[in-house]
Amino acid sequence: MENNLSRRDFLTATAAGLAQQGVAQSRSRPNILFLMADEHRYDAMGCAGNNAIHTPNLDALAGQSVRFANTYCQGPLCQPSRASILTGRYLHQHGLTWNRMNMNPEWATMLKQFQAAGYYTSVIGKTHFAGEAVAGETPAKDASGSSPWVKKFGIDYLLEEYDKVVHNRPGAVTPYTEYLRGKGLLQDYLSQLPGRLKGVDPKEAYIKGIVSNLPQEDMQTTFLGNHAADWLRNYKMDKPFFLWVSFVDPHPPEIDDAKSAQKYRGAKIPVGPVVMPDLPDNAYGKYMRDWIRNTGTVDFTPERAAEMARHYYGMTSLVDQKIGDILSALREKGADKDTWIIYTSDHGEMLGDHKMVFKNVFYKGSVRVPNIVRPPGGVAPRTVNGLTQSIDLTATMIDIAGTDLPGCEGHSLLPRIKGSAPGRDVAYSELAGHQNKGNFFVMAATERYRYLYDKENNLPCELFDLQKDPDELQNLVNEPGHAGIQRDMHKDYVQPFMTS
Repeated sequence: MENNLSRRDFLTATAAGLAQQGVAQSRSRPNILFLMADEHRYDAMGCAGNNAIHTPNLDALAGQSVRFANTYCQGPLCQPSRASILTGRYLHQHGLTWNRMNMNPEWATMLKQFQAAGYYTSVIGKTHFAGEAVAGETPAKDASGSSPWVKKFGIDYLLEEYDKVVHNRPGAVTPYTEYLRGKGLLQDYLSQLPGRLKGVDPKEAYIKGIVSNLPQEDMQTTFLGNHAADWLRNYKMDKPFFLWVSFVDPHPPEIDDAKSAQKYRGAKIPVGPVVMPDLPDNAYGKYMRDWIRNTGTVDFTPERAAEMARHYYGMTSLVDQKIGDILSALREKGADKDTWIIYTSDHGEMLGDHKMVFKNVFYKGSVRVPNIVRPPGGVAPRTVNGLTQSIDLTATMIDIAGTDLPGCEGHSLLPRIKGSAPGRDVAYSELAGHQNKGNFFVMAATERYRYLYDKENNLPCELFDLQKDPDELQNLVNEPGHAGIQRDMHKDYVQPFMTS
């Protein structure tokens, strides 16, 4: 960790620094509220400069926080990224490199360390700790969401929810499906899922964007947000808490509620470069062509990207609304000045950039994530543009709790929040090829360049000059004039990283 002082001295110094800014000092074991959305891209917030999206609660939170604007996830896919956040380790270290793999309950996890430090740990929403086989069984066996297997990762209280792929399985039972069943709304919900939406190809249903049959008060985001707010209101505060609220939205399929959709009907939406990359005839080019073809976006247009984004923004706005409710419950409880609040996502969403949707690639829409950190009571707002990684949030929360996490590769952000430490020289992200076959990508990004290497095929794939080409349109990997930069990025960053 970026820390030359003892942790106790450092936390004391940090608290003193915050107090000088008019912020009340927290106790030595402050609460931690960890808010996460699934597939929320880094620039889909008003505080990130997006004037088209309505995120007043995240914007207000950023107004009391340090926002790290250049944060890379460790793997642009749900499970790999979450495994890194849970352990503070890179993909090649923990071994979970694609979805549909089980995480190991024997891992050292931040949740276990919080428990050992005297915290009560609560997780509400999506964990995705289990691969398809376990996740497929869990809903049918456990309507309470309290899976004993998942709780082995260090969870005292669990209400686990799933994405629409799980809900779509015949007979699936989760807390949310049982809630809908009790209100007579389950079939209305299921009828709009991919594969059940009449007249729409299942592949198309994921990106088309539709308005839900359900009222806003019965959407899954509302269900999870209300449960988290109620948990806060009812918690006895006899121990410091770590509460991880993990929303499933705005993960596709893009289905927003009518009230949220109304905000964006006919709205002008910023659209990135909806142009096909110039792909080489090699293993990397095949991976990218297959991905674009399999997602059905070869013929994507800016108009279709904007329409998809309208519904994506609608889903994001409801997440923002429920975050506002959770923060209100925290204030009602009187715990606002004793709680660190962190907001992030597991990875981004391409939203049509480069004719791509979803994630699984290393363009900025997919690999960069929101990162907002609010100390107890808040601080004067500041945006930090230096490089940050998702696992730095893991290290930060471990630092806040005054404990350690064996094997954690993250750097605590507390010195940077205080303004006394520089950022990283390089950020890393990794991912295996589709279904763990054919490729293994390793990305290294500095503030100027982003380099991608396929270890499986010993193949340099991408090199972008992020200063001159922020939209990542000109791949310089085969340009003779940049051969030296490519060699340096590989020698100085990728090779040492792969052997770490």
